[in-house]
Amino acid sequence: MAKRVQEDKTNVQGRVPIVAILGHVDHGKTTILDYIRKTNVQGCEVGGITQKISVFTVSINNDPSKRITFIDTPGHEAFDLMRVRGGSIADIVLLIVAANDGVKPQTIESIDIIKKSSAKPIVVINKVDLPDIDIAKIKREIVKEGLLLEGMGGNVPVIEVSGKTGKGIPELLDLITLVADVEGLADREQLSNGVVAKAYVLESIKDKTRGNVSSLVVVNGNLCKGSWIGYSKEGKIIVERIKGVISEDGENICDLQCGCGGKVIGVSNLISVGSEVYILEENNPKLIEPLFKTDSKNDDTAIAEDDMFGSIFDSQSDNKNTQLNVVIKSSSQGSLEALKHSLEEIKKDEYSVNIVKDGVGDISNMDIDMAKLSKAIVLGFEVGMDKSTEEFARKNGVLVRTYQIIYKLLEEVEDALDMLSAPKQTEE
Repeated sequence: MAKRVQEDKTNVQGRVPIVAILGHVDHGKTTILDYIRKTNVQGCEVGGITQKISVFTVSINNDPSKRITFIDTPGHEAFDLMRVRGGSIADIVLLIVAANDGVKPQTIESIDIIKKSSAKPIVVINKVDLPDIDIAKIKREIVKEGLLLEGMGGNVPVIEVSGKTGKGIPELLDLITLVADVEGLADREQLSNGVVAKAYVLESIKDKTRGNVSSLVVVNGNLCKGSWIGYSKEGKIIVERIKGVISEDGENICDLQCGCGGKVIGVSNLISVGSEVYILEENNPKLIEPLFKTDSKNDDTAIAEDDMFGSIFDSQSDNKNTQLNVVIKSSSQGSLEALKHSLEEIKKDEYSVNIVKDGVGDISNMDIDMAKLSKAIVLGFEVGMDKSTEEFARKNGVLVRTYQIIYKLLEEVEDALDMLSAPKQTEE
């Protein structure tokens, strides 16, 4: 199998386009992906589809030169990853809108992400097999939100499909390939000397037989078995040799080409989800020290906590924003729902709380990325964060607060809204 990959690699022109999928809950994202998996039989390791928890690659019409990689992570992780990285992973974004439901809150949020991203958008109207649907109405709703479709004053392609019956799915895959060919894939950043590849970690688990396993997608260069992999853990750069590369179905493969995803084994740590990793020519941490900015004392982006408050409130008041953006993390789903309900009830005049992201578990780098992008504060209830995440938040000027008593959290949010709603005074 590995030998066949090496032989076929010369026939593949360019890199594999990476596609992320966004849209409202229950609009059929998973159904579409499931149908694509069933009807395509070739993946990055030539000979069969790679079905992955985090990423899978298919070949169109058994042609290894026409391949597409889909980011497919559980829950909203793909959504969040796309949102916080601003399209740095995906080349193309599919906006899935159900024909029987139309534009919903997460659809609008997805459109906002797409407009800020460099990735090429394609609108996919799903569930067209259902009766009593109005496609024209759906298109008008999408255009109203600022995403200009082809035939309606814009150039964003739109296609009608059914993830259940498969109608339009082959045409969708052809459209993705066409957009990649015609629009071209965005140039990736130039790799520095001694660095041969860059990848993003989509998932990390501890396997009983293989040890630490990281699922990743390669966005620049190629990754091979036996290569040196460099990453940051708790502020320290670690360089190790990759002992093996495997597909999600457990097959040993030789390498991962640019745009493809798979798993690497042999690392001594669980690498944080969303982290950047680099493939190096040699075991030399100095090659990537500038990329991680490990010397926080000389980091000009680090700011004091008081300044964090000021920058958040100044930016929101300048934009006439009447909402306090927050990212919340809690120790359990039950406490999270209670916290969300309480925060939504807090109002000061016209000012209120806008929850841009929520979840269960410790505060992560992805939460910090999200807060930075949306100019939000991070609120944690009965959760913690490791030292590397704490340092990451400080460098990026993100305010993080953790609490053990829920009413303390709510009181501080009320105080923050008081600051936002207070009359602005100027000294003459």
